[in-house]
Amino acid sequence: MSDFETLVRASRLYYELGETQNRIAELLGVTRPQVSRLLKRAREEGIVEIRIIDRTSDDSPAGEILKDRFGLDAIHMAPSLSGPEELNRRMIARLAAQVVRSVVRDGAVVGVGDGASVSATADAMLELTTPVAATVVPLCGGYWTTGTTREPFRRVAEALATSPQGLLAPGLVDDAATKRSLYAHAGVQAILALWERLDVALFGIGARIWSPATFGEDVVREIDGAGAVGEVLISPYDLNGRFLGAALRDRVIAYDARELARVPIALGVGGGPSKIRPILGALRAGVVNVLVTDIRTAEAVVDLDSDTRSADRGGRASAPEPDVSVPGA
Repeated sequence: MSDFETLVRASRLYYELGETQNRIAELLGVTRPQVSRLLKRAREEGIVEIRIIDRTSDDSPAGEILKDRFGLDAIHMAPSLSGPEELNRRMIARLAAQVVRSVVRDGAVVGVGDGASVSATADAMLELTTPVAATVVPLCGGYWTTGTTREPFRRVAEALATSPQGLLAPGLVDDAATKRSLYAHAGVQAILALWERLDVALFGIGARIWSPATFGEDVVREIDGAGAVGEVLISPYDLNGRFLGAALRDRVIAYDARELARVPIALGVGGGPSKIRPILGALRAGVVNVLVTDIRTAEAVVDLDSDTRSADRGGRASAPEPDVSVPGA
């Protein structure tokens, strides 16, 4: 029996006849883990196509509303899953990975941020059979580790079958003088030059996770007092999209989030209840032109935007957040 015939037989036994993987292992004379790998290969090679009919996205106008209100080039909404936030994050990441694969072309310079959503997106990217002659770079420092886990930008580069360009510098330094010194280094200068040529920027839309231990007490006091709701590439901002913390910016080694508006494809990823306010702030800041989120989060962002616009017209400072229950991302 040929390799192809084995894949087809395993697929028919599992998907059409409903046999268990243990039973298929007996019939094919292989181990159960080998059956699992055969079924995965059958999906990857197009022998098996799984279609899930979900009409919830068709019923939701949230995508078009956000696209029109904020001038987005595209918005992609994954189904919203109840349960642990990791499940919803993976659903969003699978969709984000498809978007990345569809927009990266030969010769492109691709910048990759950090965070849980970007890491999940990197994990969801299957290696391409045809390599893409792109250049992949990190969008902020701190991409070095003594562990076995490869950084997101390296995993994205691997999926695209191309070589990454590393940035051997921390994401946050103690003072502006240290940043200036590092920016003068030839290796960092090479990354800065590539940042000027970005075609695609993939980044997570972060919730409030900063602390005095990470940013320092003075910075946290400043940005919290100014109403910071989220951050992109170590740059916090408020609900109206106003970037905060000038002193912090002088210590950050990262692509300037304020410049994302000039990147042809600025792809922001995030979803869940903790990301509703950060996503709205990022949209108002104009740093996203392609958004990947989930349906319920998109709907909640639309509601919050409408409520706060109404509050501003009514002379009130802000409106309460909508009461929503959305899986995290």
